[in-house]
Amino acid sequence: MADDFGKMEIEVDGKAVVLDLASDLTIDDLSKDMDEVAAKMAYWGSVWAAAEGEKERVDTHYRAWRAEFGKQLLEADGKLAEWKVKQEIEASPKFKRYKDGVATAARNSVMLRAVFDSWRVKASQLQSKGAMRRAELDSTGMHTKSSDGDGKAMSDAEKMRAAKAKKRS
Repeated sequence: MADDFGKMEIEVDGKAVVLDLASDLTIDDLSKDMDEVAAKMAYWGSVWAAAEGEKERVDTHYRAWRAEFGKQLLEADGKLAEWKVKQEIEASPKFKRYKDGVATAARNSVMLRAVFDSWRVKASQLQSKGAMRRAELDSTGMHTKSSDGDGKAMSDAEKMRAAKAKKRS
């Protein structure tokens, strides 16, 4: 697994929770894709969550600026009509910068949700691929069966005994 996943730290109720994506969410005995899909989903989910947080912060800064600027306009001229205050705010160069920031944050969040959803689809497809591969191998007899026929997984020792018994017969 690539080292770029690292650790994810989440603070909930004042306590830090740490998840080591490289070791906690990988399965080393599968294909590389299957090994890493859960860790990659957690990673992209955390990036998406960060984008959602950024979207909220940008919107909060915009709203605070807008309220403060509107207040300043009304303090300068208390007789300004609401539409004139709105027009002054939207004519400000800062208005465009803030609205561009809000739009960029929203775009990032939507794109990251799409990335996360793609990983969810990939996980489902890998699960189906693994099931089809097991069924295919079981039907061809080209390997030691993954179960004893009752749906229970066989240990390595049980597989060895079954292979020896098959040779004797």
